Amino acid sequence: MNILTELLFEKEFLKKLENMAFLLKKARAGRYSGLHRSTRKGQSVEFADYRAYVAGDDFRQVDWHAYARLDKLFIKLFMEENDLSVHLLLDTSGSMALEGSSKYQLAKQLAGALGYLALVNMEQVGVIPLNSGTNRCLPLQRGRNAISRLWVFLSQLEAGGETDLNVGLRQSGKYIKRPGLTIVLSDMLSSSGFEEGLKYLQHLGQQVVVLHILAPEERNPQLMGNFRLVDCETGLEKEVSITPILLKTYKEHLEVFLHSIKEFCLSREITYHTVGSDDNLEDILLRSLRGAEVLV
Repeated sequence: MNILTELLFEKEFLKKLENMAFLLKKARAGRYSGLHRSTRKGQSVEFADYRAYVAGDDFRQVDWHAYARLDKLFIKLFMEENDLSVHLLLDTSGSMALEGSSKYQLAKQLAGALGYLALVNMEQVGVIPLNSGTNRCLPLQRGRNAISRLWVFLSQLEAGGETDLNVGLRQSGKYIKRPGLTIVLSDMLSSSGFEEGLKYLQHLGQQVVVLHILAPEERNPQLMGNFRLVDCETGLEKEVSITPILLKTYKEHLEVFLHSIKEFCLSREITYHTVGSDDNLEDILLRSLRGAEVLV
């Protein structure tokens, strides 16, 4: 199967995507010459400051115009351009592959598009699946030649089983070796929660973005009557009589759940954005994530 066909990336869409970039709240230092600025002073194209000349400084960095005006030697300092490390943490639990929804497909599409955006901007990109093992990841890649490796890796990832988000997020720290941007793509369904895991990512020096993916069936279930519900992660079954009152209670609990995630992220300066699995991919990337200040 052609990876471009599977991920629904059209050439015109990719061209539009190339005009965008990640919006960073704080400058991060990298190792290579990328398109994001660090706060270290070095040699580049953007002037930052002056300092007095001291013996041994390179005369090529002297501002001779300032010398002509002030009769003193000053060295020009510039902002050094550095690459950004982007880690895409993809929830591969069974709930992401909920039958009848496209949550997991959209999550892979978003990961593929965001990874593409980073690679064409000469940033580094890695993918870490969030599952009970978190034992197979795509190490940091760089450059346009890595685009096909990224997409092939994503296309081969399958969802299933149970995921403890706190455990998965902490285990991802084995692969995150430097400050950067971490984007979590998940439905945030985890019996143990997610808070400690997100805090740990921040402890690692990450600017964290949570893209919370929800299916329309989760927001507004169209069920009524008697059902045997099966947990898609654990296999546990439960007989349930679904009534209008039960649906109303469910929606109230869902709103409380969503509000609690939003408030937690706000308190930690984590960017949080909900995405519907039926939303248009181009609208999400070119408009919604701009409004959420993830992209610019």
